[in-house]
This record gives sequence, structure tokens and C-alpha cells, in this order.
Amino acid sequence: MSSMKTAQSNPTPAMNNDELIVIRGLCKSFPIGKKKTLNVLNNVDCVIHKNEKIAVIGPSGSGKSTFLRCLNCMEDPTGGSIFFNGEDLADMKVDINKHREHIGMVFQQFNLFNNKTVLQNIMLAPVYLKTKKAGGIFAKPAVKKQIKDEARETAMNLLRRIGLEEKANAYPSTLSGGQKQRIAIVRALAMNPEVMLFDEPTSALDPEMVGEVLDLIRELADEGMTMVIVTHEMGFAREVADRVLFMDGGKITEEAPPAELFGNPQNPRTKEFLSKVL
Repeated sequence: MSSMKTAQSNPTPAMNNDELIVIRGLCKSFPIGKKKTLNVLNNVDCVIHKNEKIAVIGPSGSGKSTFLRCLNCMEDPTGGSIFFNGEDLADMKVDINKHREHIGMVFQQFNLFNNKTVLQNIMLAPVYLKTKKAGGIFAKPAVKKQIKDEARETAMNLLRRIGLEEKANAYPSTLSGGQKQRIAIVRALAMNPEVMLFDEPTSALDPEMVGEVLDLIRELADEGMTMVIVTHEMGFAREVADRVLFMDGGKITEEAPPAELFGNPQNPRTKEFLSKVL
């Protein structure tokens, strides 16, 4: 982690039982040269409730992906707080890795390990973390075997769910883009996360492969998974999301239920954007 995390946490907000993530005054800037900075996020406030499906839309460069990456501290916030289950992830004293176990992340480019099989990709994180908790290199052989057996069973069950059981021993290079992304999603699910973050999960796919990935995300939504999806798929956002956030200039400039935001946007910038993409 970089030194940009805040040295001291802000006071924990009074959180309702259904509030999973509370974002307060989130800022993120990047240095440009020696004296200038690029402000990508500017005092973003947002509350994500348990079981809520949030779609984040907006023009390129509006801060959508950076916002998502800050939620699991892949990018350290420059300012503000991100309370997850009551703990501020921007506080340097907080064990980020402990919380990341409960935050699944799916990227545009899949990020599978090409030198490992599909099964190994899915098993890797659960085996590593559970073995570490059991004593790492000092864990008993029988315990290590049990951890691997359980991880393998979970991985195979997930592959059956998406109809790719026969690809367990295949390598990512042999798979289609849609297959890679579905495997990337179940790899995140193998950690049994409380929330899933999707960063434009279909943007790198050929058009005919988009549907199979969106169908899987739709299934997760129907099952009650809390999720935040940065997407350009407006029809999907309208169908699946409970709430849509429109970002522009590093801020959330409008948020509303899909029918309201798409049917009667209030912000002129939202209207302009939707007129070009719908």
C-alpha cells in the first residue's frame, strides 16, 4: 500500500443495519509532472446498501473506474473515508487484505493467470488464505490437503454452475473472451464475497459474447448479491440496477432508480450523455 492512506481514520458514521459501504468525501488525485496533479475524484459521497445493485455510468474519464478501484483500495484515496462494515479502509491502521477477502473484483481484461489452469486460477486465493490462517508452511499436511480438497470441490461446483466443468484443466489462452470473463467472475465468487465490483466487465468482449457474461451477473443480482457495476450497457443497467449513479468530472452528479434516471433525468449533463448513448 502507498503512503496516501490517511494517517488517522475519520469518525465512524452511524450506519444502519443494511448499510454495507459508506463513502464520505472521497478524493483521488494523481501527480502530473513535478508540480501538477490531476483530480480524478472530488468529494464523492455514496452509501451502498446490502443486497443493492448499483450501476455507475458516465463518459470516459469521469472517474468511474477509479471510484471502483478505491472501494477495495487498489487505489489509495487521497482524501475521505470508505467505511466497509464499519471500518475505514482509508485508515492506514486497518488491515486492507482482511477486508479484501470479502470484496470481489472483476476487471475488463479478465486478469487470469495464463500459466495456471482454470481450476488452479479459481483455487489459488482460497487455498492461499486458508493455508495462511492455518499456520502457513507450518500447517499440518492433513490440514493442507483438506483445504485443497475443499477448494477444488468449490471450484468444480462453480464451473458446473456456468457450464464450463470440462474446461477445468484447460489454460486461459484456449478460452473465448466470454469464457474467460465468466471464469474470472466465479474466481471472485470462490472467496464468498459480501460485495462484487465489476469494472466494465463486457467492454473487452466481442458482441456475441456479451450476453453470456451479463446473464451470469443477472443471476447473481437475482440471488441478492450486493454489487457495483461500472458499465456502458445501458439496457442492462436499466434492467438490473436498483439505483444508477451518473458520474461526470469526478463527482456523482445525479443518482436515481433506473426508470427515473433514464426516463426523466434532471441534470443537463445526464440528459446530454443519455441522448448520445440511448
